[in-house]
Amino acid sequence: MMLTPVRSIQRRASRRAAFTLLEVLVVVAILVILAGVASISIFRYMEDAKVGRAKADMQALEKAVKSYYTQHGEWPDPSNWIAQIGPLTEQGLGCAQSPWPGVMYQYNIRTDVGVDGQPIQRPEFLCAPPGKPEIYWPPR
Repeated sequence: MMLTPVRSIQRRASRRAAFTLLEVLVVVAILVILAGVASISIFRYMEDAKVGRAKADMQALEKAVKSYYTQHGEWPDPSNWIAQIGPLTEQGLGCAQSPWPGVMYQYNIRTDVGVDGQPIQRPEFLCAPPGKPEIYWPPR
């Protein structure tokens, strides 16, 4: 039986101790794919969160507008509604800013016909984010 010299065993072991360039590239490619999939999911959840926040904001604005109506006996003027209901909200005059930069909530008085045929006025809010469907409160 022939004995292998110790130096040749050490040489083979030291050659195998490092990763090859191909192995490193494969690992990096797998990490990039995983990061891409994760980021797509995160951005989708962030957009869903913005829509949820917009609905919650518009619901709070509806409560503030109804509170204004209770106190003054009339709906706020749609052309100056932010100044009129701002003091009734936590955000003050920034209450009309939506989660999307540069997009403001829009307020209008919707007139419906009641069961008895009499007109009923209700506040309505709209958020029109760019590239997304319009969001109404109360939902249509």
